[in-house]
Amino acid sequence: MTAPQGFEVATDSLRTEATVWDQESAQMGKLATKVDGVRFNRLEAGVFQLIVTPYEEVVNQVQGRCKEAVDRMKEISTTLRQVAKTYDEEERNGIHRLTNLR
Repeated sequence: MTAPQGFEVATDSLRTEATVWDQESAQMGKLATKVDGVRFNRLEAGVFQLIVTPYEEVVNQVQGRCKEAVDRMKEISTTLRQVAKTYDEEERNGIHRLTNLR
């Protein structure tokens, strides 16, 4: 006895979604790296000296949130794959138990 078709589609969809989260995590990692390109120092700021410190804080926050997003997105991906694996295992175990009832 094999798993019903609809069930396989559901776990395949979970794995597909996990791949999307992995891809988006990689994009956030690239973004975190690119944020460094918008930094400037006091010399570059010229007459806008007053905004250098607050601007730097904003850049640091954006970069920090991007890096945090990378980790959280990887966690989501891992969780989706684990859920799919658990569903598959539970289905196999359930089918095995039903087969042994005969």
